Amino acid sequence: MIERLSASTPIDPARIGGKGAGLVRLLCARLDVPEAWVIPASVSRNPEARAALFDGLLVDWWEEASEAHPGSRWAVRSSAVAEDLAEASFAGVYQTVLGVDSYDALSAAIRECWQALDDDRAKVYRDGKGIDGGGGIALVLQRLLAPTTAGVLLTTDPRKPFAPDIVIDASWGLGESVVSGKADPDQFVLDRATGAIRTVHIGAKQVELTWDGEREVDADRQTARCLSDDDVAGLYAMATQVESAIGSRRDLEWAIEDGRVYALQDRPITGLPSATPDNVWSRRFGDEYLSEYALPLSIDLLVKWIEDGFVIEMARLQKRPDLLRRKALRTHNGYAYFSGDYLMRMLAAFPVSLRANAASEWYTPLWRQKIDAQPFKPMMLANAMLAPYRDRGRGSMGKNPEALRTHCETIDTTIVPLLGQDYTALTAREWRRQYDEVNELGLNHFRVVRWGMGQYNPMLHGVLETLLRKWAGDEHGELYQAIIGGLSDTRTAELNREIWDLARLASGDGHLTEVLRGDTTYPASREKTVGATEFWSAFDAFLTRHGHRSSSREISALRWNESPDLVLGFVQAQLRCDPFPEDPRRTSARAKQRQEQALATAQQRAGRALRKSLLRKVSARTQLFTSYRENQRYHLDYLTSHIRLLVLEQGRRLTERGILTEPFDVFYLTGEEFFRLIDETVDEIVEAADVSALLAERRRHHQVHKDRRPATFLFDDVETEGEVDQPTDAGGDGLRGLGASRGVAKGPARAVTSLADLATVKPGDILVANNIDPGWTSVFPLIAGLVTETGGVLSHGAILAREYGIPTVTGVKDAVDKLESGSIVEVDGSAGAVRVLP
Repeated sequence: MIERLSASTPIDPARIGGKGAGLVRLLCARLDVPEAWVIPASVSRNPEARAALFDGLLVDWWEEASEAHPGSRWAVRSSAVAEDLAEASFAGVYQTVLGVDSYDALSAAIRECWQALDDDRAKVYRDGKGIDGGGGIALVLQRLLAPTTAGVLLTTDPRKPFAPDIVIDASWGLGESVVSGKADPDQFVLDRATGAIRTVHIGAKQVELTWDGEREVDADRQTARCLSDDDVAGLYAMATQVESAIGSRRDLEWAIEDGRVYALQDRPITGLPSATPDNVWSRRFGDEYLSEYALPLSIDLLVKWIEDGFVIEMARLQKRPDLLRRKALRTHNGYAYFSGDYLMRMLAAFPVSLRANAASEWYTPLWRQKIDAQPFKPMMLANAMLAPYRDRGRGSMGKNPEALRTHCETIDTTIVPLLGQDYTALTAREWRRQYDEVNELGLNHFRVVRWGMGQYNPMLHGVLETLLRKWAGDEHGELYQAIIGGLSDTRTAELNREIWDLARLASGDGHLTEVLRGDTTYPASREKTVGATEFWSAFDAFLTRHGHRSSSREISALRWNESPDLVLGFVQAQLRCDPFPEDPRRTSARAKQRQEQALATAQQRAGRALRKSLLRKVSARTQLFTSYRENQRYHLDYLTSHIRLLVLEQGRRLTERGILTEPFDVFYLTGEEFFRLIDETVDEIVEAADVSALLAERRRHHQVHKDRRPATFLFDDVETEGEVDQPTDAGGDGLRGLGASRGVAKGPARAVTSLADLATVKPGDILVANNIDPGWTSVFPLIAGLVTETGGVLSHGAILAREYGIPTVTGVKDAVDKLESGSIVEVDGSAGAVRVLP
């Protein structure tokens, strides 16, 4: 019943538990392991076997063990049958009793460990992992060491899972001080290939645990390394032996006694992304199209427009049944991701030389290698090239801009007039008619822009960059950035001009200016300046024209006309400037002049007439589709605004019927649930009870995840930043990202997390944000530089930054947290570097 563990013990976690199986693996790897025995898991669930253990078997074992190892102390370790697995570590869930020095203490420890099997902590953990506790729990009885040093070794650094690092945490005395967090340990990072020490962090090691209790560490030992070079070499040898005999990515507990390295526990490191994932999902698609947490109804209504109107229909037009069988989009914790497997198969239609495009840049080098390894399928290319012509009237490059114009005119005539209606007066039939109408227009929106945004815009930018580099020597992109700037015909540029005009109008009224320069709220500002009728009339007219806009595509997000304080914040930021900001028309005129000069320079360098002509045509088309990209969003906001109001009206009606607590709760429903509930024949009593519990869980999920920055990638289902560890330091005190708009700027950082924070932006600030939407750009005339956590060189923020000549770095991880407001920052948009200055 009490079995000695050895290299010949069958590795059966169902009998000896995960911890026992780990010890056997270490013994099989011929490592030094303190003597250990196991009480099989079946005993914990068998009253007769438990009684037999305490009736004499345990006494006999204790006497034999005490005679063989006089004066030793012992550990009783829980060893669950599902413990120390790749998907469930059970770390700290069950009980371990250390320092057992008598039979009475041993029997009490065993009972305590068995009792922990049915504790709430263990039940909750098992339920979360979907693990049945019926198999019981094995117990390991192991001789304890009296180590000088002990700790934990990870053969992979979970913070940088693809780096060639081994990480060791070590402290004086027993390893429990490291595992429990009682001591700040020393940390050693080793090169996995050679064992050389990369870095050493000397921890405080204030506390040393021994079998006689806890004691304070002397000051000289606190500042001294607790591992010698020989100790480190011994631990490295243990790590390489474990990886050779057992496998990679191991979590090892160890101890050093009398200069000898012992292995105490082995288990896989849980939650790491696979080095060879079946699929890589990229968040960078979401940064461009769906940058925020999407509530369930948005996923089923808005994301479906993208999935059906863009992805699925495109596969049909390209005659790709293989793509129709695969899912291109998914959400993870509320955020959208695009499938690398889908893209890899889609790009098989193109030669390898043409696969490096904006979409492939969404992925890591590992996955881009897989994309390039796909055999080229010429027939697929033929079908891809014919697809635009199969989509008659909107697919070709020549017809697509006109198709967008026609589509936007339809929105202007059918949707815009409805935004001022009384939604509460809609009959069920009329509500459904309007919903079907806007739903069809939403699908049609992505049927149009799938060509202009999905194909022509990134393709033209890539072609223009290449031609300028090859023909005009534009190695660093100066000509390219100038040529795609100077686009004053966008809706965003129009909005910025109107906001400047509002601020200029306000500046002519001394009292109004004084009030708006303060921190007064929107309602209080209006109340204090009722005499400023000209300004407020112009302000209201602005909201009438543009109030449908939002900083988000999320349909639950407030519109400008629902939160006028946001728009007033744009005006306030301009009024706080001294001197007053320059008219954006002049800024645009200079950008237009730079654009024309850059194109003339490029043509002069190109030389040949044919090259000059081609450069001019490609530049014009690229500028056209860059403006196209900005302008389509303005009309998409009409659609999302209308569908938001339709949905909220149903939320109001469901609240009146007692099914929802408040109208906003409607956004927590899925599409299927929503349409079932608005059918008034449902059993309202049953539905209200069911819906309440459902929405409570979804509301909790939203609160937990809405402000979290999602991982850039999912390797299968595991969140990660990718298999290549991106540098996080520039010159020791900086951050790295992507240079999106050239130039260098210095100034105080202004970290913002929402539109409401923009009123705090001051002239010369370096704006730091998670991502940038066109709604944010009214402060662009004020800022010296821009840093964002997400987005690429074709993102909204980058395009507008080039328009205003603002040095910009995108893709800077955790920038909002790391660049504190008020700190002096230097942004190098050429090198993609951000530094905090003294």
